[in-house]
Amino acid sequence: MRDLHHSCQGESHIATGKPCQDASYSQTTDTMSIAIVCDGHGGERYFRSDIGAQFAVKVTRDSVEAFVRDCDANLFKGKPFTRRGTIAAEAKASNPTKDTPADRALQQLFSSIIYNWRKGIESHYNTTALIGEDRNRIKGRYRDEFENGSGVEKTYGCTLMCFVSTSSYWFSFHIGDGKCIAFDEDGQWSEPIPWDDRCFLNKTTSLCDSVALDEFRYCYCGDGSHPMAVFLGSDGIDDSFGPTENMVNFYIQILKMLSHEGEVHAVENLKDTLPQLSKIGSKDDMSVACLYDEETLKEGTRSLIMWQKNNVEAEYKIIGEKINGLYDKVDKLTKPKSSTSTRKDEIELQYAQKNLNKALDTWRALKEKISKFSAELSIT
Repeated sequence: MRDLHHSCQGESHIATGKPCQDASYSQTTDTMSIAIVCDGHGGERYFRSDIGAQFAVKVTRDSVEAFVRDCDANLFKGKPFTRRGTIAAEAKASNPTKDTPADRALQQLFSSIIYNWRKGIESHYNTTALIGEDRNRIKGRYRDEFENGSGVEKTYGCTLMCFVSTSSYWFSFHIGDGKCIAFDEDGQWSEPIPWDDRCFLNKTTSLCDSVALDEFRYCYCGDGSHPMAVFLGSDGIDDSFGPTENMVNFYIQILKMLSHEGEVHAVENLKDTLPQLSKIGSKDDMSVACLYDEETLKEGTRSLIMWQKNNVEAEYKIIGEKINGLYDKVDKLTKPKSSTSTRKDEIELQYAQKNLNKALDTWRALKEKISKFSAELSIT
């Protein structure tokens, strides 16, 4: 496996002078590959969330390394792909309890991460007082709570997402928002970690929650099958694309770049692209971390292009049907009118013509994309 990661300050944070509250990490060693993305919460209440995210990356990396080094070699052996939601979600769905050796071991890992994260932020709180402008810019209520030692965890609050791969098994876990997208060697994508419906708009679960251990979702697999590539993206990425398929297309572009132009070029492109994406999209901080199998990716690139081409062709067909309907509407509205014709008819015609022109522009752009993907397929 190979890896890459990058975090950038969001457009809104640049404008207000806030630090980047995201943190990301990836590494590949002889024993494992790991990718981590943490997103510190926004708002005055969480004014040290950037530090909380950095601590979360560090303690997760250290805890996972110890887990992989010390766990029973047979813990995941032969286990099929398994998904687990939050404690509440599992109970509501009447799913089997998280009581297998693998489940218990992962619960212990999550407990260790929470404990070490809170230990780290407590140490930082005890040794780093608010001073100068930092103290003045925090609203009185939150500043007073902090200095009285109340709700320290909230101040450092952040989400956590991690994917770990070894030669014989892999697992992934998540608390909070953002998304994990996995690609198989046939170019098909999925979200392997169950979603938490409580993560909606500006609401999210967090490491700072009192019941954080119950809020972890995760998955694992030990049957020998591994994803071709996995992307972890903070919600700044997710919120910039609308439908998940658009974000998937963005990740495929990165994978194609990795396959054709190499990792250095892909990382530099990511560094250039994320700030632009933040500016025109969510305006939030952005983080991406990726693990990918270089050899499998070379063989699977054609499937990724086919997915893009099929996706655009489906959209092309829908737009074509819309255009036919708009032509019919324009034709109907431009036929000779009776004496009862009204200003409303004229306005409807203007809107219909405008929508038709817009649809035709989209149709032409999609046609060009289909031609581009066909050209790529011819040389892949």
